[in-house]
Amino acid sequence: MSYFDEKRKLLRMPIDCSLSYTVADDNRQYRGKVINLSSKGILFTSKQKVETGTTVSLLLTTSQTDTPPMRVLAEVARVTSNRVQYEVACAIHKVES
Repeated sequence: MSYFDEKRKLLRMPIDCSLSYTVADDNRQYRGKVINLSSKGILFTSKQKVETGTTVSLLLTTSQTDTPPMRVLAEVARVTSNRVQYEVACAIHKVES
């Protein structure tokens, strides 16, 4: 898909970034990989299934040593599976410093 084919109001940018996340009311930490990111949403992969409507706290860490990690509070909007991993789409509610 090219830039001109994109129909969203907020362009999603592909990003090479790992993440760790926790699910509301659960102290366990899970790992994932970011596929793309916009100012209002994020799509990432995970080996753990997350239920739609769940609040998650994400910590994004880039491979760039001069870029600090970013913490995001988001709500899971959609989850799909390809039998190997899950793709988790979230609406970003808050970016924390």
